[in-house]
Amino acid sequence: MNAIAPVLLNISVRITSIRSANRKGCIAFGHRMDVALGINDRSKPVVIRVPAAIAKLSDIAVGAIFEVYGEASTVLRSHGAFAISELTLDAQDVRLVRPSGSQVIQWLGDNVKGVGEVKATRLWDMLGERLYEALDQADHGAVEVILPSKDVRERMFARWSQDGDAKTLRFVQDRQIPLEIARKAIRFHKKNTISALTSDPYRLLSFAGAWDCVDDIARRSFGLTLDDPRRLTAALEEALYRVAEKGHTCSSLTDLQASVGQLIKPHAAPMSALSKALLEGSRVGQFVFKDLPKLGPMLFAPGSWLMERRCAQFIRDLILTPSMQPSLFKVDVGEVISGFEERERTHLGLPAFGLNQAQRDAVATSFSARFSVITGGAGVGKTTVLKALYEALDTTGRPRFQMALSGRATARMIEATGQEAKTIAGFLRTVTDKDMGLAPVIVIDEASMLDLVTFYRLVQKLPPQCQVILVGDPYQLPPIGAGLILHVLCNLVGIPKTELLEVKRQAKDSAIPAVSRQIRNGETPVFSSDEADDVVFLACADEDIIPTVIRLYEQDRTNTQILSATKSCRYAGVDALNRICHTKYADHSKQLLVENPETGETEATGLCVGDLVMYTSNDWARDLQNGSLGQIDEIFEQPRTVDIGDEERPRICNAVGFATFDGVQHYLLDSDLDSLELAYSITVHKAQGSQFRRVIIPVRKSRILDRTFVYTAATRAQVQVILVGDIKAVQDAIKLPPKAFSRQVGLSALLEADLVRAAA
Repeated sequence: MNAIAPVLLNISVRITSIRSANRKGCIAFGHRMDVALGINDRSKPVVIRVPAAIAKLSDIAVGAIFEVYGEASTVLRSHGAFAISELTLDAQDVRLVRPSGSQVIQWLGDNVKGVGEVKATRLWDMLGERLYEALDQADHGAVEVILPSKDVRERMFARWSQDGDAKTLRFVQDRQIPLEIARKAIRFHKKNTISALTSDPYRLLSFAGAWDCVDDIARRSFGLTLDDPRRLTAALEEALYRVAEKGHTCSSLTDLQASVGQLIKPHAAPMSALSKALLEGSRVGQFVFKDLPKLGPMLFAPGSWLMERRCAQFIRDLILTPSMQPSLFKVDVGEVISGFEERERTHLGLPAFGLNQAQRDAVATSFSARFSVITGGAGVGKTTVLKALYEALDTTGRPRFQMALSGRATARMIEATGQEAKTIAGFLRTVTDKDMGLAPVIVIDEASMLDLVTFYRLVQKLPPQCQVILVGDPYQLPPIGAGLILHVLCNLVGIPKTELLEVKRQAKDSAIPAVSRQIRNGETPVFSSDEADDVVFLACADEDIIPTVIRLYEQDRTNTQILSATKSCRYAGVDALNRICHTKYADHSKQLLVENPETGETEATGLCVGDLVMYTSNDWARDLQNGSLGQIDEIFEQPRTVDIGDEERPRICNAVGFATFDGVQHYLLDSDLDSLELAYSITVHKAQGSQFRRVIIPVRKSRILDRTFVYTAATRAQVQVILVGDIKAVQDAIKLPPKAFSRQVGLSALLEADLVRAAA
């Protein structure tokens, strides 16, 4: 790390967050502003150190614009031949250019049609604190210069008289409640906000407030003591919430004790505090206590307990209760399979094509069972089984719906099976009870990604006579959300399931299947160091990871995808790699600049012609899914009005350029910009369900690195996989059981006893 000599700068900065604060001052984060031109340049972030002698924390308001003078230092964070710079300003003078008024500005922008953030800010700049009085008194004359439309003024005054409250907005600003949290609290509590937060400021936790922030507000702005019962009860609730954040659905008393003890520091008697919190929590129904087989005494958040219990009941009923919708005639599954094989031989031009015995068993089991699981490693022919199974199921005449959690996995499902598919969210949103009928067949692919909440939502929607088939690999990455579904079911006696073992996807002489099987089984493979081999490991120090990855990437950029564990790691993360690749490969003479419709300011998006990008939403009308990968081809000098609909349903949009996703060129719309991110490197989670000819995987020791990460990343490759970094960390990760298997969940205990009795 090399520090460049400081220089004196005088710049305008809009404050976007306060990173830290204490009695010595604060560290604020923002981006440069050109106030005269109205340019809001988010591509130039600035870190500002403000000593308490220069300005009080209460003066440095988020949303306000300041002119800052001080010593600037640019720190270069080096990665071999590449470097990323950060600008830090040690403030010697801070002058307010535009006050925040953030609460009332945001309220007007959110609630009054015709008064966006720009006009609301101009009202505040003109009137300041008098704006509250103008709103309370419906003073048309005071605001007429900014809002010449009488309709807009009347709409604003009517909405203010209905929901606006100067006292509340001043209250949340005086108590230094962050804008985003305050907005949510006001939207929920409305005119009761002051009384609700005064009675218990820890209610702010419900609005995505971080514990440290809310605890500081409660103690500093509301005067709560360390042993206040509200603080102890909130700490228990926060501990249960953090259980879910780690993937668990329940927690032992020992784990809760450690978590609550950390939260209530510097409380002198954490054990006593936990006892008080448990007594109060039990009284008000804050948790559910259950003594579970193998797990022992466990505490559940009420929602987690209700969802797991309902999901267990649903699975148990499907397995143990005969169908009330018997087939009208007997189906010979073997005959259906034979017909399928014959047609596939002709279609593929492969005279030797045929299902192996495990695949035949999978078709037969999942055809006859009302609930079943098809599992196996990457490339073992799960999709082939589904195609044969669908031909058998189609003889029953029942409606069938195939789906996956992610958009990209859904798109691959459509491509592989030739059948319609939806994301689970799309199914939940668009499919009606009439569409499903009494006994639909539900097929969920990539089911290792299925978390408790998503499965519960499906369970609540499906009719009792449905048939459910889960397809996936429990050694792929686990769900991001809490709970385990597929992983638990694969290990339970009494669940109708078939495991496929023979690899079909890669060529027979490829080393990738054999290495993948070893990783999946917890065996450390002998990696090659020859860069031309199928599976390669290039060991290097942390600081050499990115230079090595870039060197390898340049050998075949067209066919290569970089897969990282996390976004933020400066040695191997998505963000660091994407910044370097963007700097190195994009055409910076053709930047994408857009006008923010709320502020009227021109903003740099950080995207250029040539950038590789990922689409992070689902737009099924344009065949764009969450996870679609593409490249920006062209940026228009001026936005164009285009019709991307059809003759019956026109869809008029503003296009800012062209981008090609998955081989198809699309207009790049202004509405797409919030759904685009750089994709030279993507996380392995985002790659799940996808395939690439060649993958490069930067690795170092981290909490994300485990066997499922290495296995999932390696099996994304069709031709070559190269790992770069800490080989010992990878070897250790492969040897240990996957971290997901240690998640504490109640589903297994809720199902096991009934299924074992039924199987006996």
